[in-house]
Amino acid sequence: MRLLHPLFAILASVSRQELARQVAYLKVENQILRTRLPPRIVTTVQERRRLIRAGRQLGASLRELLTIVSYDTFRRWMRQTERPIRKKQTIPKTPGRPKTDVEFCELVIRIRRKTGYGYRRLLGQLRKLGLKLSRQTVARILAEADIPPVPDDDSDTWGGFLKRHAATLLECDFCTKRLWTLRGPIDLYLLVFLHLGTRRVWISPCTARPDSAWVAQQARNFQFMAEDACLSPTHIVHDNDTTFTPEFD
Repeated sequence: MRLLHPLFAILASVSRQELARQVAYLKVENQILRTRLPPRIVTTVQERRRLIRAGRQLGASLRELLTIVSYDTFRRWMRQTERPIRKKQTIPKTPGRPKTDVEFCELVIRIRRKTGYGYRRLLGQLRKLGLKLSRQTVARILAEADIPPVPDDDSDTWGGFLKRHAATLLECDFCTKRLWTLRGPIDLYLLVFLHLGTRRVWISPCTARPDSAWVAQQARNFQFMAEDACLSPTHIVHDNDTTFTPEFD
């Protein structure tokens, strides 16, 4: 066995050298043949499969052998053959536009009967619910339910509401001011009250900690000022800040 092992190694090296010489000859012959052919060769599906079966196991060494296509194109062919083929499902199409779901129609009719909105305001309410219907679709639904599709049944607007209640309506919100101190910058908070009818503004004293108790106290101070100015506010508009507690209201 000690004598046969080196002999086998010599035979294997000789066979590899012989294969290398054969491959080198085939590469030169292939280059000569390619000069007689057009620059681009269009292959069929069967030819691509034959090339893939022959070169799949060669790996990166295939770069030195490929001449008919680039190595990236060959890799793309391999990915296409490995990708599963999905059958396309053909859905029979019916002529005309698809019909609106019955639930949508019932929702439009229910909102119309409860609110009295026209289709313009109905569109706004439907968009809030995440439903996208066209104005023509809403008008058609109302017409099929024997409800006249009036564009705007309610002529009231936000501007009209503010004008009617301007004498008794307040608006309130915070504003901030940056103050530089020896310890660094701090934010000071002020509470601003605006009387809508007279456009009079009352600004509270500032504080660095606008808690609920401080906000309620500023509301009392403003109420005293409103009485001295002969103002009679009954409603106030503010955001959902947590410092606006029921005590403040």
